[in-house]
Parts: sequence; C-alpha cells; structure tokens
Amino acid sequence: MDFNWQYIWELFPILAKGVGVTIQISAIAAFFSLLIGLIIALISYYRIKILYPIARVYVFIIRGTPVVAQLYFFYFGLAIYSVFVRQMPPLVATAIVMSLNTSAFMSESMRAALMSVDNGQKEAAYSLGMTNFQLTHRIVIPQAVRIALPPLFNDIINLVKMSSLAFMLGVPDIMGVAKTEGARTYRYFEIYAVAMVIYLIIIAALNLIQKAIENKSKKAY
Repeated sequence: MDFNWQYIWELFPILAKGVGVTIQISAIAAFFSLLIGLIIALISYYRIKILYPIARVYVFIIRGTPVVAQLYFFYFGLAIYSVFVRQMPPLVATAIVMSLNTSAFMSESMRAALMSVDNGQKEAAYSLGMTNFQLTHRIVIPQAVRIALPPLFNDIINLVKMSSLAFMLGVPDIMGVAKTEGARTYRYFEIYAVAMVIYLIIIAALNLIQKAIENKSKKAY
C-alpha cells in the first residue's frame, strides 16, 4: 500500500476517541500508585514490625515480574477463583494492576527521598517533643516531595505508556481504537504512527506540567 497522507489526517480524530479513556486509566492509576507507594515508603522508612518484611517482599515481586504477566495473572488467573475479579470491568482491572505495579517503583523513589532528609532536623524535632506523625508531615514529607518529584513524574509518564496494555483486555483506549481501525483498513503503518504521535503529545504536556511544578517547588525553597 502507498503511504496515504490524507488518511493520516483522518486518523487523528478517530484515535482521539481513545484519549479520554487513556487519561482516565492513567489518572486513576497515578492517584492510587502515589497513595500506595507513600504507605509502603513510610513502612520501609520506619521499618514497622510485621509490615516491613511484607512490604519488601511485595516490592521485590512486583519489580521483578513483567507488568503483562501481572495483568494476565490478575484478570485471567485470579478470575478462576474469584467471582469479584471475574465480573470486574477490564478498565478497572487494568487500573488496579497499573496501580499495584507502579506503586512498587514509586515507593522506592519516595523511600530514598525520605532518607535524604538530614538526621539533624529529625533529632531537633524530637528534642522539641514532636511525635513521629508530626515529624513526618511537617518536616520530612515537605522536603522529600521536592526531591522525589522528578522520579515520580517519570513513573507517571510510564503509567501513561503502560496504559496501552489495556487494549489487550478490550478497553477502547488509544491502542484499542487503533487496533479496531487496523482491523478495518489494514493500514497499520499510518495507524500506529499516529498513535505514537498522540502519545508523544500527551507526554509532552506532562513534561511541561512537571517543569512548572518543579520551578514552583524551587521557589518555595
């Protein structure tokens, strides 16, 4: 087939139909990844009894196995034994697996950021009678956030790209719409080229947001 520029321009509004789904999955996964990652990071930082070894095993398993295997294990494997998983919408299942996967990576970035806070500040806080909770949310987390921002944003960018796996469960995201269009026209070169361009636009927007937040954070300090 000859390369068709006209078809290229027609593809943008077609594939754009999946952008909303991609952003929805990524936003949900980003929120829960940050939440779970912070909990795991705090458990690891304070080495909470019983929970600490569980958290380390969780991080080891998630970081050591492919996300595709995790997605299939969750959606097809657990479905054999769980009615809840079996009846779960594919979009929700994908968001859950993405959250669990990325939280393991985010937790390590957060843990490193928490550990980078000077011990002298912690000792000063304890000398003033602060509790661990007060120390964490007043002194440690505000400083750690600035340090953790770049790697966390990289994880969020990876989440957007990871969301492309949703099409394997039939979710009509960007890749899902591209697959459907490809089955109709067989013009895969143009279709996946446009899909890549759309992902690049989303990632470029996230990079601009990251720079704006980092600049604001630097001014605050």
